[in-house]
Amino acid sequence: MSLQRQVMAPPLPGLDARRSFDQQMSMVVRGGEFLFVAGLTAVDPNTGERIRGTTMSETHRILANLRLLLEAAGSSLDRVVKVNVLLQSMLEAPNVNEVFAGFFPEPPPARTVCGACLPDGARVMIECTALA
Repeated sequence: MSLQRQVMAPPLPGLDARRSFDQQMSMVVRGGEFLFVAGLTAVDPNTGERIRGTTMSETHRILANLRLLLEAAGSSLDRVVKVNVLLQSMLEAPNVNEVFAGFFPEPPPARTVCGACLPDGARVMIECTALA
């Protein structure tokens, strides 16, 4: 197993948080045999513009972007082992569950869901750890 750390380049310019939101962070970092994906909010992957919508529509966009990031790094949603979901309202958890079912295979990855005060009016933020 390689114990090296490598920052992975985003496949589309809109998925680069440093460019889109002027944040000092890397979206995807490989650490050994794992990929760590920073907290994603709903953005257009081409432009980086924030997409505002329902909790379900934001979750769908985030998971589609997550798929793009993982595949660009040589992984996939099938290789996700842990997901952390931050919600503006815990009352929306059933809506997130419905969207998740369409993206993750059975059995799904481990997951934690917490309520949080999210930036820029986001309803959902998702981060994950996946096998590289």
